[in-house]
Amino acid sequence: MGMMLSPAGALKGALDGRWYISAAVSALAFGLFFLQTGLDLYKTGQKGFFFAVLFTGLGLLYGAVIIPLLGSLFWGVIKMAKTKMSLNQAVSAFCLCYSGALIYGLFGLVFSLALGWRTAVAFGVTGVLWATGPMIHTIRRMTEGKTALSVFLATVAGLTILVSWSLFSKI
Repeated sequence: MGMMLSPAGALKGALDGRWYISAAVSALAFGLFFLQTGLDLYKTGQKGFFFAVLFTGLGLLYGAVIIPLLGSLFWGVIKMAKTKMSLNQAVSAFCLCYSGALIYGLFGLVFSLALGWRTAVAFGVTGVLWATGPMIHTIRRMTEGKTALSVFLATVAGLTILVSWSLFSKI
């Protein structure tokens, strides 16, 4: 919740090298996002229930592996801009950018199960898009204030995630 309300404050506390705890946040966020997608496809008869279960596992793996990897790749690119952030700090910060997606995922699951709504787009995609603001702040901090580069890289990250989610959901 702190990352949604105050990215700067949350990042200061997150940058202590415990990236694996932050990776758990992104893993749960994407697990819930992919679960909502699987449930939506199940409710519309496009996929079976087993797909929803497998897709949830894929989301957990995605958030635990792909998001830290993306943070590592961006850190490598930004390293050329002389960032003082360590790799662990960058991975931790990138993963925590999806804390808002975790909250959206929880609400989406509640609405999906309690009211039968299809929530992957309304809550899942919105949660991932919500991560753009903290991502811009994180990258701006890594580049010591280069706003244009921050916006560009955050846009690339968001597009990469949404396009890959779309491709995975067509499996």
